[in-house]
Amino acid sequence: MEETRPYITRYAYKRSLGWLVRYYAHGQTLQRLVSDSRYGDDPARSLQAAQHAFATLAQTIAPRPVYRIQRSPRNKTGRIGVCLLWKKERKGQRVPVYSVNWTLAGRRRTKVFRLHRYPSQMAAWHAAVIFREHQEHAMQVERIQALRALYPTQEHTR
Repeated sequence: MEETRPYITRYAYKRSLGWLVRYYAHGQTLQRLVSDSRYGDDPARSLQAAQHAFATLAQTIAPRPVYRIQRSPRNKTGRIGVCLLWKKERKGQRVPVYSVNWTLAGRRRTKVFRLHRYPSQMAAWHAAVIFREHQEHAMQVERIQALRALYPTQEHTR
């Protein structure tokens, strides 16, 4: 059985054999067929070239974000990953908070912004949105590093 290769699949069709490389960028899917015939009908050499092609794409084009891009109609704050909740405190009182959710290193995390600690509700919302933008950047950096680690850039022979 053939080992699993993320984003690279074996392509066998009537007159061509090779490896199909797929790279998911923001708003588009980039594909490239690396044919065995170009590398002396050697699947191992064409696989190495396909891995190099994927590594080149990962180095030059930003990948599709792993977080949601379109806002849900249920979200009333106007920003993805930020929601207005009522949190129950230790003394039993309920206070309004903005909750920010994000995922890093496979772990979902949450941070709350209590409205009573800010001069206004708008100031608390701005702080939550800025924090979420920083976390989106961190999630995207983590995604780029994970894709680059799949197939490190290597020299290949033709």
